[in-house]
Amino acid sequence: MDAGLFNAAISGNEISFALNPEQLTAGGNSVLHVAAKSGNVHIMEKVLDWQPLFLYMTNSKGNTALHITASLGHSDTTKLLITFAKVLEVEMKMELLRKQNLEQNTALHEAIRYDHYDIMELLIQEDPGLTLITNNAGESPLFLAVDRRFYKIALHIIDMPGDHLPSYKGRKSKNVLHAAVINRAKSDFVHKMLEKFPVASFEADDSGRIPLHYAVHFGNVDVVQLFLQKHNILAYQKDNEGMCALHISVKEGHDGLMRTLIEKCPDICELLDNKRRTALHLAVESGRINAVKLFLETVAFQDLINEQDKDGNTPLHLAALHIAGFDEYYKILKILAHDRRIDKWARNEEGMTTADIIQSNHELSMKSKKRIMRTCNLERVDDGQTPKEVQTLENKGASMATDDKDISKFSLTCHNVDPLL
Repeated sequence: MDAGLFNAAISGNEISFALNPEQLTAGGNSVLHVAAKSGNVHIMEKVLDWQPLFLYMTNSKGNTALHITASLGHSDTTKLLITFAKVLEVEMKMELLRKQNLEQNTALHEAIRYDHYDIMELLIQEDPGLTLITNNAGESPLFLAVDRRFYKIALHIIDMPGDHLPSYKGRKSKNVLHAAVINRAKSDFVHKMLEKFPVASFEADDSGRIPLHYAVHFGNVDVVQLFLQKHNILAYQKDNEGMCALHISVKEGHDGLMRTLIEKCPDICELLDNKRRTALHLAVESGRINAVKLFLETVAFQDLINEQDKDGNTPLHLAALHIAGFDEYYKILKILAHDRRIDKWARNEEGMTTADIIQSNHELSMKSKKRIMRTCNLERVDDGQTPKEVQTLENKGASMATDDKDISKFSLTCHNVDPLL
């Protein structure tokens, strides 16, 4: 585009049509697009009077001049473009307001992205159906507002008069309830969304998680209770890893939520994830001592404390497998080993007992192994079924052992254990 024409359009100076206003910039912008950047009503009127079809011209990003004015927050020029469109569309049956760019964003999406409340209000007033359109990412205008924490815009959209119900869909199969919970919206806002879109609470995103799962993940007690009061059954829904709300609360260490979930849904304790782990298995793996104590005291868990996962490991096996990690695992091992209900001689799929696992751990010194075996009363009885690999490792134990240190001093790097996983 000629520099004189560009500068005239952007600065608001008088445009000479002798400069050929049909020229485009390197980005495919027409003179109307350029004028839209400045928000100059006078220049835009002159261009539209000369060539009304510039109204529908798109640049290399698929944006019309309306997309630009909406994103930049130019209210007066947005109104001007809509007024011109009303006149033209009677004859041409074209819909400027619903025109989508290469990302499938409408002007409404663009106005919301940059929190331009007045333009959002104007566009919806002209065409409430804009709230039904989703972009390439699957984001509706309402989801976009909640996702960016523009709650004033979101409330305006859901409070629109009439029977018109906006889309609540979002990217990666999330919905507005997912977005509200993840962005830590207040419980009254979540409640309003839940009342407006009750089905959304049952919908899972690409990871299989429903909004309740995220509320549990973040430890939002008020919102968790809100969901459970509406639909207790949500507590039993699993994500793609087979984890229910109780599993997630254990993994994140939210003790209060564990109690709440068990009180509301006692049989949730029986749910297994895709690795056939109970919540107790996960408590042990995550080093959650309080959770382990809670489950051992919970009546609903009494027949599950020796449950074996897909590898045949009981919670006691898992404590032994992590013994060279944080001190919490040693404490958990002692708690489980001193519980008379625990089967200390159960064998996993490799035929190993808890004692076998400890004896075969070459990262522990012989003295540490003896101390653990003694304090946890895990002396192993050789019944001829001890796996050969265990016997081999035991024979090499002295040469492979670490320095003689107490178990509580062992480094996290022994097993690369992440206490938060």
